Amino acid sequence: MSDSNLPPHANICLIICDPTKEEFIDSYGNITNLFTNLYTKLLLRLTREPSSLLPMVLKSFRIHPYNVVQDNFPDIKTIDQFDSILVSGSANGVNDPDQWIEKLGKLLHTVATDHPKVKLMGVCFGHQIISKAVLGLPVGENPKGWEIGPYEVNLNETGKQLFENHEHLNVSMFHHDAVFTRSQLAFFDELVETTPYSSNVPQNEYKIWASTPATANQGVISMNKQAAKSGRLNVDDIHIFTTQGHPELNQGMTSYLVDLFEHELGADVAAEARKRIADFKGILDWFQLSIVMWALTTKHSLSLPQLSEKINGYESAVKGVEKSGGFKAEAALMEEEKVFVLIT
Repeated sequence: MSDSNLPPHANICLIICDPTKEEFIDSYGNITNLFTNLYTKLLLRLTREPSSLLPMVLKSFRIHPYNVVQDNFPDIKTIDQFDSILVSGSANGVNDPDQWIEKLGKLLHTVATDHPKVKLMGVCFGHQIISKAVLGLPVGENPKGWEIGPYEVNLNETGKQLFENHEHLNVSMFHHDAVFTRSQLAFFDELVETTPYSSNVPQNEYKIWASTPATANQGVISMNKQAAKSGRLNVDDIHIFTTQGHPELNQGMTSYLVDLFEHELGADVAAEARKRIADFKGILDWFQLSIVMWALTTKHSLSLPQLSEKINGYESAVKGVEKSGGFKAEAALMEEEKVFVLIT
């Protein structure tokens, strides 16, 4: 593969919101490693190149990590150098009183208002703080409890446009808090709490794209102003994309997190999560989520059918490898992530 065949270069501002446990880092790497690995696997499979060309694929993007828990924030004066901002998950909640959370909310609000060319993406905690700080949505503890492990998220009409030919996606979860709609405020009085940046939050139009029985909002998109007026839905027209689930986590990672946080979860929640992980026989749909995130970051003017064609091509390859005995299930494909297992 020559440099001319590489995908468009992308500068990604990764907002790290979690003081990741050393035990997890020793086994799977830090948050920067996880997302670098996610995009690398995506590009290797999109280009169908062998892992020997990994150094060239890595030229296609650069992740700039900022650990906001340690008060390391990107400079708003130079924020336009980034194609996208990706906000990670966290062991914290968005309503926690930590100063960095309030400061991050203000930053995201400013970027959304004054820097429309910078795409905003969020995973789990990132989904929640973008929803609260930018979209003005309430966030709080889900009265229906935890979601941990692989879950089938049901796509609504917006989700079906994003992921054409899909009714649902299998996504890894690890959360207790959830994003609610404004109409649910009457049922959850504690969600009325505000933060200093929320009084001026623009009431941006947004669309929920998926749900589960326990969590009505599994992710949102918000379009740029021109697209919102026209009604079209190309990937490049999406300004904000969030997902409650974790495309960067595989089964082994989630299982290890259950072990590390068992004391906080409680024995019953941990046991239920382990059973769900053990019983899952499918394949996590990390590719479908990450290709949308990549398309947003590189500002591809892809129509949704074009994006769907890439997703469906990947899934056809997966099925072909399954039939040929290339791997038995998601575990065989994903548990060896550090060596970038490929479908060829």
